[in-house]
Amino acid sequence: MGLRLWGRRALTFAALAGGACIAAGFFGAAFHPFDSVSHFRLTLALALVLVALVAIPARAHLAGALAFGFALLGLATTLPMLLPQDEATAPTGQPSYTLLQMNLLYDAGDKAEAIRRIAETRPDVVTLEEVTDEWRALFEVISERYPFQTYCGLENDRDGVAILSRRPFLGEALCQPRHGRVTQGVDLNGRNVAVTALHLDWPWPKHHWTQIAEMSPSLPAGDRPALLGGDFNAAPWSAAVRAVANAAGLRIVDGIGPTWLTIQFRAFWPRWLGLPIDQLMVSPDIMVEAVETLARTSSDHLPVLLRFSVRPSEPPPPRSAAEPTTAALRPPSPRGGA
Repeated sequence: MGLRLWGRRALTFAALAGGACIAAGFFGAAFHPFDSVSHFRLTLALALVLVALVAIPARAHLAGALAFGFALLGLATTLPMLLPQDEATAPTGQPSYTLLQMNLLYDAGDKAEAIRRIAETRPDVVTLEEVTDEWRALFEVISERYPFQTYCGLENDRDGVAILSRRPFLGEALCQPRHGRVTQGVDLNGRNVAVTALHLDWPWPKHHWTQIAEMSPSLPAGDRPALLGGDFNAAPWSAAVRAVANAAGLRIVDGIGPTWLTIQFRAFWPRWLGLPIDQLMVSPDIMVEAVETLARTSSDHLPVLLRFSVRPSEPPPPRSAAEPTTAALRPPSPRGGA
């Protein structure tokens, strides 16, 4: 009898502890350590489902109710961001483009796998993280297909970011190596689209939030359409990801799912036990048609492929008949002669 009582108490404690962690994650913007916990909200919710399943036959009713309630809260606020989304179609007459987001893993064993994945998918634009000088030399091999390449932060040995493009670049790149960010204008059939590759540090107690705070003023792309791809080291429901999206005026692309699983465990752990830390963000004038993860390379991150189109720019409002023309406002030219 005593053993059963202790078992019920243990289940109740587990339900309360897991539930408290899930609840704390909703206050991550105010207290950053809580946001570090929020990245594991889905994992905690799945663990609480197991607690509830054990509590039912053990007649630990309080533990079961608590575990089930907090699990439901965790699943309801994570799964909608992870489950596949309905595909859209480009507006009539508008071309579709693709962007490939990849964390390369700076010391990946078979680097040729990443090159093959790019060659197979032939994206218009590629955003890359953990780029090194060795990776840059390898990308010279595909410079005929991707003649437009920009790199930032390679001197940091493992924290470089890069953008490769089959489409011409417009203007100078904005390189912020301290923040793991590079932004480059890309010409997509006459539209200047701001493309950003971003690699945030680990969450608190690392420098994750410092990066976000320091680069936020420079994140907005102005009137240009914008795309951002990167390894955020943060889940899409976290305060950190929302902070970047809000600062840049972008929306988070749902439906990517878990993308990271440490190499040591990925051979026998299912993919859905990984963490969804690779994110894509788009401005309102970017229409997301489809998003999917691709087959693994030698990295511990899955590649993510986005298919999208750019909404046509709105024509200027028609001139009112009553509105004076420029010619009418021009002063009369002086007549020659005296």
